[in-house]
Amino acid sequence: MERQTALVVTAGLPLKAAIRQSMRLVDGLLEGLPYAHDPSRTELYAAGMAGTLRAKLVLPRGLPGADPFQTSSGPLRFIWSGGAWFTPGSCPPAPCDDNGATAWQWLHFNALHRVPPDSACFLWDIYPLDAADAA
Repeated sequence: MERQTALVVTAGLPLKAAIRQSMRLVDGLLEGLPYAHDPSRTELYAAGMAGTLRAKLVLPRGLPGADPFQTSSGPLRFIWSGGAWFTPGSCPPAPCDDNGATAWQWLHFNALHRVPPDSACFLWDIYPLDAADAA
């Protein structure tokens, strides 16, 4: 299994509190994963403010043969937004006029647009262990 990336979108918190919340959320996510992971390799990959990140976003559009996990933040497997964790299998449906984009791509777009511009966002990398490594 390859690297899994989680996006944590915080809202209404000072930066230090947002960092602490992000760490707690990722720790909780890791505890509930159905596979073993390498805790020594779990790391904060990137951080930014929602306003800066969304200024670079365009409306999601589907591309033939594109990775359904691909977003403008890279291939995501988990998104924390609005008080809940989402995965591609548990996200809200795409709008009727979805431009051919997946529901997952729309969730990513909306997660960054539905929070104040000073909301901190964090990308965390999680490295699953191969079955041989976990034994």
